Amino acid sequence: MASGSVRDKLRPEFPFSAVVGNDAAKRAILCSLASPDITSMLICGPKGTGKSVMARSISSIAGDRRMINLPLNATEDQIFGGMDMERTMREGRKALSDSILLRSDNNILLVENINLLPEYLLYQVMNVAGTRYNTVERDGISETHGCDLLLVATMDPEEGGLSEHLLDRFDVCVFTSNVEDEALREEVVRRRLAYEADPGAFIESYGERDAEATACIEKARGRARFTRVPPGYCNAISEVCNELNVAGHRGDISVMNAACAIAALDDRDMTNLDDLKDAAAMCLEHRRNDRDQEQPPPEPPEPPEPEEQDDDQDDDQDDDEREDPPEDDQEQPPPPPPPDEDFEEEVFSIGDTFRVIDYMPNADRIQDTGKSGRHSQSKSNDKSGRCIGYRIPKGKVSDIALCASIRAAAPYQVLRDHGDLAIVLKADDLREKVREKKQGNSVLFLVDGSGSIGAQKRMVAVKGAILSMLKDAYQKRDEIGMAVFRIDKAEELLPLTKSILKAYNVLAEIPTGGRTPLIHGLLKGHEILKEKVSKHSSPVMVILSDGRCNVSYTPGMRSIDEMLSTARSLSESKIRFIVIDTEVGTLRFGLALELCRALNGTYLCLEDLNAEYIESSVRLVMREAL
Repeated sequence: MASGSVRDKLRPEFPFSAVVGNDAAKRAILCSLASPDITSMLICGPKGTGKSVMARSISSIAGDRRMINLPLNATEDQIFGGMDMERTMREGRKALSDSILLRSDNNILLVENINLLPEYLLYQVMNVAGTRYNTVERDGISETHGCDLLLVATMDPEEGGLSEHLLDRFDVCVFTSNVEDEALREEVVRRRLAYEADPGAFIESYGERDAEATACIEKARGRARFTRVPPGYCNAISEVCNELNVAGHRGDISVMNAACAIAALDDRDMTNLDDLKDAAAMCLEHRRNDRDQEQPPPEPPEPPEPEEQDDDQDDDQDDDEREDPPEDDQEQPPPPPPPDEDFEEEVFSIGDTFRVIDYMPNADRIQDTGKSGRHSQSKSNDKSGRCIGYRIPKGKVSDIALCASIRAAAPYQVLRDHGDLAIVLKADDLREKVREKKQGNSVLFLVDGSGSIGAQKRMVAVKGAILSMLKDAYQKRDEIGMAVFRIDKAEELLPLTKSILKAYNVLAEIPTGGRTPLIHGLLKGHEILKEKVSKHSSPVMVILSDGRCNVSYTPGMRSIDEMLSTARSLSESKIRFIVIDTEVGTLRFGLALELCRALNGTYLCLEDLNAEYIESSVRLVMREAL
């Protein structure tokens, strides 16, 4: 029986013809159902835009094809197939179990919130959809079966995205949006209330329209393979893909298949330009890489020009006030601290946000329990966590995987003396569980709020980078906090929280000005995070600074030396450090890099965080090299 059939008996799905708005997405669904060559489509959009309702309503126009649901918590055995223990024990030979993909053959596979599915499982499911067969190699079973399916998936980008490689494997991708017309919004509410009051009567009222759509799809499905694309249009498709910088050839092929399906739905044997335009919108928007070609990547801002001085003033300067150029074998000293004087405090706006690279350091450097959080998988060495598999034990079994042990013993049950036992297990049959923990990171953003960070309005870019990293941490379910150091102290502005709204409000009000008490910031950050350090947790401190320090913690000590000494002592803690260097210009002192080395942390320049900047820079260099 198809997954979700119990729910269908209790309440039938919302009819497809009753869905209001998002006509482009509905057109793409009809196109995908009508084409035998389209194997996957993605419905992408923010929450509350009807993605799930639209996807589930496909069952009302799918005809003989059933809707099979793939839950996010499904195991590999449930998805791809494994050993059928009942048949194996009864027949004395290994038999393949009924799987979600086996039931999906000639049907429709629905995956809601597909971006939350483990990537290695998603990659395998996409392979099956593309090749139309599933090969099972597990538990001593080697079998291949056909799997001609249409994969329909939904995704909310705010909950995390998919890699470009996986996005490219979707033949069709459409984007939903909120209905802004007041009359249409009223109609949405009215239809939903009518459906809730009497689902049967509501579905019956749209039954004729759904039946017409079903008949149109079935007719077009038989016709789409024979629909032709004029020879000149193939060249036009290739030109469009080149202009949009679409990588690979999946985009070209998908556009042709979608154009044929659109023509077949309109009862035509030849595609036209309008078909190609509609097909390109469905198949190329998620593949295009041309958004950065109109202008080259931004260059880092240059240092400000020194103010011109009168010749008389130059002559009056003492010789000892002039800076001698550093010798080749002598390190350039850090700039002297500014004098204690009144400063002008300023609150800068938040700069543009961007897609952040995976900057989080590997927790394996700190602990032996594996990587933590959603940045990577975390395997547990105790009995806590979710079971993700099994293994052959080494020594005594402390956490037995009962199902895996029974599967290992199943083929031999016909040969063993059972007595009063239903199943006989021997020592060689035993397997132990492999468990995984889901433990989010605790991330503290330690922000330099001194006057040096306000020069050239660098704080605008720094705030944009912080907000981008805050969004990335929120998507990964991390706990985030914020502290700032300036003038002569450091203070915690945001206790560790999972609220991105609180973080945004605090970030917008961070003032800039004064001296740089970096040592105070390091000690304050350690004070906040030390309570989060445990055997299975190593929090992260992200330091955004140019590394300049001109306020000592201990009177009489040189501030730079004290900063590096403090950093070396903190490197022995289980805190993971990331230093984001905010220094710009051609003349750099490299103090942030020295700080990072003392902390034994991960070093990045501010522009290195921007994945889009890095990708556009690489593409620009490659184009110039041609």
